[in-house]
Parts: sequence; structure tokens; C-alpha cells
Amino acid sequence: MSMIVHHAPQSRSTRLLWLLEELGADYRVHYVEIQRRDGQGRTDPANPHPLKQVPAVEVDGQVLIESVLIFLFLTDRHPEAALAPGPADPRRAEYLSWLGLYNNVLETVLTSGPSTGWTETQKTAYGALDQRWRAAIQDGGFILGDFSALDILFGSLLQWFRGAMPAGEPYDSYVQRIGARPALKRAWAKDSPEGHV
Repeated sequence: MSMIVHHAPQSRSTRLLWLLEELGADYRVHYVEIQRRDGQGRTDPANPHPLKQVPAVEVDGQVLIESVLIFLFLTDRHPEAALAPGPADPRRAEYLSWLGLYNNVLETVLTSGPSTGWTETQKTAYGALDQRWRAAIQDGGFILGDFSALDILFGSLLQWFRGAMPAGEPYDSYVQRIGARPALKRAWAKDSPEGHV
């Protein structure tokens, strides 16, 4: 499988590099620029993402976008890494449910943000997700028990948007656990063209 990751440094595509390192996948990084929320950057014509965002993964000439779908696709393509329950696994429904909660609750709440005002529905959904997440990691574990792709998705938001996320335990210890993973350190080394040799 020939794979190209279209990646912008210090963006949400960094967690895709982390996933690929955890999977032991063979891939090449194509660095692109993106328009940042603070007005920095630019639209890069070399970026194949239809909205000129990241991440975008090119596999055998086809482009796949959206983090949750990319994670689902890649973990299914690399079952040997055991980073997600496969289609026949009894925990598949739980895994897919967490992916849905990430996409439809966590990302939605963070992108709307308290400054623009959360709706009552968003507050309720986020509160329920917070309780479920806390229960999963409170005893020093990970979301599905063992480390999985879910910990990269959810944990990366805790690492990079810590001020917008719940404070204190069990999240602080969780961030330390996932932050110590060697694959994350390898991903950070490839995050920018300067660090990638």
C-alpha cells in the first residue's frame, strides 16, 4: 500500500502521524500549508484536500479526509497493530460509538466553544461524555482498557487544547501516560520538515 500523508505542522494532522507510528505503517509525509484560525498561513494549491485542510491521506491514488474516518480506515487496514477492535470483535460497537461521540460531541463542543455559547443540548451531551471518559480512564487505564486509536484521538485534544478541556484528575495522569509513548515522540520528530530527516 502506497500512502502519502498531507500534513501541516502543529495541526490536527499531527495525531495522524502518531497513529501511523503506532501502527508501524509505511508512509511518506507531504508537508503543506493551511490557513490557520489566527489568520496565519495560506491555502496551499498542492494540498489535495477539497477544503485545503488537513489531514488528508492518499492511499493508492485515492484521497481520504476527516480524522475519524481516516482512523477507522487505517486501523482496519492494520489489524496486526491491535489498535482497534475489528469488525468481528464484540467491542466493535463500543469502539464505533466512541468515534461517534468524539466527532459529534467533543469536536462540536470545542469548535463552538464557551465564548460563542453552548446550547443546553451540547452541555448535556458534553457532561455525559465527560462522565463516561472519566470512568474509562480513572484507574490508570485507557478508553477501551488497553491503549487504542481512541486514546490518540481523545488524548490529542487533551494535550493540545488543555485549557479548554476538563482540569485535574483523572485527565492529568492520562495525558502523562499517553505523552510518554515512543510513537508520539517519533511523530513529533516528523511534525515539521526541519525535524524530519
